[in-house]
Amino acid sequence: MKNKFLSKTIITSLVASTILLSGCSEGKSKAEVVEEKPKVAQQQTDERVKEVPEKKIVYTKYDSVVDDVFKDIAKIGPEGKYMLLVFGTNTDPYTDRLKADIKSSKELTDKLMNNFSSYYLKAHENKRLKLFHEGDYMDVDTKTMINIYAVQSTPTLIFTDKNGKAVIVVPGYMPAKQFLETINFMESKKWEGKDRKNGEVYEALKNHYINNGIDVKTKA
Repeated sequence: MKNKFLSKTIITSLVASTILLSGCSEGKSKAEVVEEKPKVAQQQTDERVKEVPEKKIVYTKYDSVVDDVFKDIAKIGPEGKYMLLVFGTNTDPYTDRLKADIKSSKELTDKLMNNFSSYYLKAHENKRLKLFHEGDYMDVDTKTMINIYAVQSTPTLIFTDKNGKAVIVVPGYMPAKQFLETINFMESKKWEGKDRKNGEVYEALKNHYINNGIDVKTKA
C-alpha cells in the first residue's frame, strides 16, 4: 500500500497534458494550452521546490488567506467534492498575487470554501500528511507530493475529480477571471468522458475559455 500512490496511472495522467502560462510577467499572464510538459530550467526548478531556511521566509499581509480559505493539510482528500491543491511558497511574488486575488474576490473565496475541498501546500516546508488515493489515505510528506504531481514552479494548481484523480494541472499564476472560469469548467462537467492523456480535457478547457472571453493562444 505504501507505494501504491506512485503508480504509473497517476503520474501518466498528470504529465500527459498541462496548461502552461506564458511566463509570469506583467505583459504575459494568460494561459496557453499545450500538450507537452512545461519546459522549466533545472536551476529554476531546484530553486522553487527546495526547502527554504526559516530565516529567509517572508510573510505577507495575504498569508491569512491560507488559514481563512484553505483546509488543514493534515488530511488531504476530496470529501465528496471536487478538490483543488495549490502549491506555493512565501518567497514567490506570483504565489502572493494569487493569494491577493482570492482575498479580494468574494466569488473566488466562496467557491473555494464551499464548492471545493481546497488545500494550500507550502513547497518550502516539508510536512507529514495523509493523502487520499484510490479509496484510502496514504502517509506522505510535502516533498513526496511535489514529486507525485511533478511540481516545477509556483504557484501550481491541481484540480481533481471527486475521487481525487487529477483533471487539470496549471503550472503558474492565473489571473482571477481565468481562475474563476477554470473552476466553472470543473463544475460544468465538460471534462467528463474526455481523455486526459491525449489532450481532450485541455481542448475542452480552451474552448470554454474562448466562449467566456478568456484570450488563449495554442502553441504548435
